[in-house]
Amino acid sequence: MFIKPFKVKTNYQLKGTERKKLCEEVLAAYPSLSDEEIQSLLPKKEAISIMKIVTHSGHVSKVYCVAKIPMFFQLDSYDTLLFPTIYTLWHHPYLLNTFTTHTPVISKLVGGADLMLPGLILKGPVTLYSFGKLPKGTPVSINTEENKAAVAVGTTALSSEDMYMAAGHGKCVEIFHVIGDMLCQLGKPPLRPDLGSPNVDSLTNTLEDIESINQEAIVDETVEILSIKLDELNTDEDSSDVVKDKVISKEHIEEDVETEDVQILNIVEPEAIDPVQEMDALLEYCFLKACKITVKSSDLPMLTSNFFKNHLLAACPPGKNVDVKKSRYKKLSVFLAEMKAKGIINTSITKGVETLLSIKFDHPLVKKLIVTEEPVAAEPVVSNSAVVSECYRVTADVLPVLSKFGFEKGDVMKRADIRKCFTEYVKAEDLQNGKTLKLNPQLAGIMRTKAHQETVTMEDGINKFIGRMTHMHEVTLAGNTLLHTGKLEPIDMRVTVRSGGKKVTLINNLETFGINPKEFSKECQSIGASATITDDPGKKTPSVLVQGNQILYVYKLLTEKYQIKKNYIRGLEFAPKKKK
Repeated sequence: MFIKPFKVKTNYQLKGTERKKLCEEVLAAYPSLSDEEIQSLLPKKEAISIMKIVTHSGHVSKVYCVAKIPMFFQLDSYDTLLFPTIYTLWHHPYLLNTFTTHTPVISKLVGGADLMLPGLILKGPVTLYSFGKLPKGTPVSINTEENKAAVAVGTTALSSEDMYMAAGHGKCVEIFHVIGDMLCQLGKPPLRPDLGSPNVDSLTNTLEDIESINQEAIVDETVEILSIKLDELNTDEDSSDVVKDKVISKEHIEEDVETEDVQILNIVEPEAIDPVQEMDALLEYCFLKACKITVKSSDLPMLTSNFFKNHLLAACPPGKNVDVKKSRYKKLSVFLAEMKAKGIINTSITKGVETLLSIKFDHPLVKKLIVTEEPVAAEPVVSNSAVVSECYRVTADVLPVLSKFGFEKGDVMKRADIRKCFTEYVKAEDLQNGKTLKLNPQLAGIMRTKAHQETVTMEDGINKFIGRMTHMHEVTLAGNTLLHTGKLEPIDMRVTVRSGGKKVTLINNLETFGINPKEFSKECQSIGASATITDDPGKKTPSVLVQGNQILYVYKLLTEKYQIKKNYIRGLEFAPKKKK
C-alpha cells in the first residue's frame, strides 16, 4: 500500500477537540488500552497532525502522526477501521492478533508481496484452531521468529477455517504497511526494538509438516491392515501357529523397512552447497564485520552506496567477492531493509537517495560476530576531504637569510618553518632583546624600513619578513596537491533561469580545490536531477550545471563529503526559502 511514494493532499495539526475525538476513536477501536496508555501514545505536549494522502494505487488514506512519527492510519476501503502502525505496535505488541514468520520473508514483504501460508510459523501440529478464530478482513500484525516487534500490518485474506482448509497453500495476510516503506520515512524513524522471541513452542512445526504428518498416518494404517489380513488368512490354523506367523511376518516387514533404509542411506549423496545461500552468508558476514570494525559513530550519517563501497566490500575476506545480485536479495536496498527489520541499522530515503542514519553497535549479532580471517596490513587510506593551508614562496628579497638554512629561490614553505628559520637567524646574529628586534643592515634592507628606524617588535619583524615572500595556498585532495598564487577564489554557486523559465544551479571553481567536475556531476545525479558540464561566460573554468535549485544539496555535498570549509563556498543565499 505504501511501498511507492504517495501524494500529500492536506496536512494540518489537530486542535483540542479533534485530539479528544481521536483519543475516543482509539479507545473504541482498542478497548484493551487504558487511559494512561492512550495518553502515552497521544501525549498532550506533542503535536498531533493528520495527513490526507493518495497512494500510488489511487487509494485515499488518513495518517495520524505524533511528533511527525505515524502512529495510526485509515484507508478509504476500511473507513471505520483505525490501523496501528508498526511504531504503535512496538509499544503495545498485543494490540492486534499476530502471525509469526521467518526473518528472510521480510525482504519479500518489503518488495511488495503479501504473506503466504507456507511462510507462517505455527504452534505444534496444524489443527483447525492453529490459525485462531478470525473472520476474513481482520486486522493483524506480522512479527518474526526472533523478535516479536511487528514488521508489518495488514488484514487476513482468508478466514481461519479457510486457512486450515487451504492445506498450506494460498494467501494468508494482505499487507498494507511494512517496515521501511514510505510511511516509515515520515519524520525520523526509530530503530526496531528487541522485544524477545514470540511465544512459539516449536519453530519446526510449520505448514510444511502437514505432508509428513499425513505420511506417518498412512504408514500406521498400512501396518494395521496387514495385521488384519494375516488374521483372516490363518483362521483355521492353530493359535500358536498364528502367533508364530504374525511374528515372522512382522519380522519380515521390519527387515524390509531396515533394508530400504540402508539402501536409501547408501543412495543419498552429500548435499552440494547452495551458491545463493553461500553468498547470503558472505554478505551478512561482511555487513556485520563492517558494522563492528570499520564504521564509527562519527562517520554517520552516510550514503548507503558509500557504506557498501567503502566499508562492506572492504570487509570481504581475501579471495572472495561480494555480489549482491547473486544473493537472494538481488538489491542492496532489500538486504538493508532486512537488516533494519532486525534492528541493527536505521535508514531513511530522501528524494530516492538512501542514507544510513545509525548502527546499533551493541546488537547481539554484531557483538557475537567472530572475525575468522587474520587482519591484513591496511594500505594508507587516501582522504577524500580537501585540506587548504597557507604557504609562501621564497623570493630574491628573503633569499639571503633563508639560503643559510638550505632553501633556494622558488621553494614553498609553511609559516611555521619560516618563523623557525627567522628565529634561529636572529639568535645567531644576536639581534633579539626580549620582545625587541634589532635591525642589522641585511634585515633593514629586506623589510625596507625607514632610515632612522633601528628596532621593531619581534612579531612585526616576522610579519614584515614573511610579507616580502609570495603568498600562496596549498590544496590537498585525495593525495594530490595543488598550489595557487595569491587570493584563493571560493567555489561559486549560482541559480539562473534558462529557456522555458526553468531554474538551474551552476557550480564553478571546483578544480581550484582539486574536485573533478565530471565526478561531481555524477554525484549530483544521485538526487534524480540531470547534471552536465558547461562553459559559463565570464568564468575561466567550466561549470557544473544541475537542473533545479539544488543549492542546499550541493552545499551539503561540498561540506560533508569533500569537507570544504564554509568560508571557501559562496552562494548559499540563493538556496530556496522554507515555506511558512
